[in-house]
Amino acid sequence: MKRLIYILLGLILPLAAIAQTGAVSANDILRQFLSKVDGNTLTSSFVLTVSEDAMTPISYSGKVQMRGPKFRLSMLGNEGAYDGKTYYLFSEETNELTLTTPTPEELLEANPILFARELQRLSTVRFGAGGKSTKYHIIELVPNNQDAGVQRFVIKIRKDSLLPEEVIVKEENKTTTLRFTDAAYEAEIPSFVITKPNAFINDLR
Repeated sequence: MKRLIYILLGLILPLAAIAQTGAVSANDILRQFLSKVDGNTLTSSFVLTVSEDAMTPISYSGKVQMRGPKFRLSMLGNEGAYDGKTYYLFSEETNELTLTTPTPEELLEANPILFARELQRLSTVRFGAGGKSTKYHIIELVPNNQDAGVQRFVIKIRKDSLLPEEVIVKEENKTTTLRFTDAAYEAEIPSFVITKPNAFINDLR
């Protein structure tokens, strides 16, 4: 009998080790999500909410398309786009189209998915609170250097489609929440260049 137990343990323990080794980490899920955005066009409406200490939260709605580092968005009567080299900003109020070469910091502020990609290299990546949800992966990135300004970055990703549901960026006195409301992946590649023939062109490149 004792010999049988030893034989069974000899079979079970290696299998348990294999199962543990094969477990998908938060980093793996984040890499899969970023790869999905690299190879497909993510389109969605969104609601952006900014909450600061002792202030009433402010919300804005808009639409976004992104593929890899490129993106196009509209919000508050303005349109912005980045084609991998030039950032375009069109103001409907002034009928002005501004062209700039953005800094890496400006790009990270404009696109939270790019921000996640950059933070992945500089952070501890783990499953966040509620990470055992049957519907979502909840991935938390905590920068190893807290001088970076961001204390915590959380992204909620649907398990069935790898579509983003929500991004939360926590800073010392401010929390920014980006909620995707009808996200979908599309094969078509849109234009990430804004052209306005009748607008005043302000080329700052």
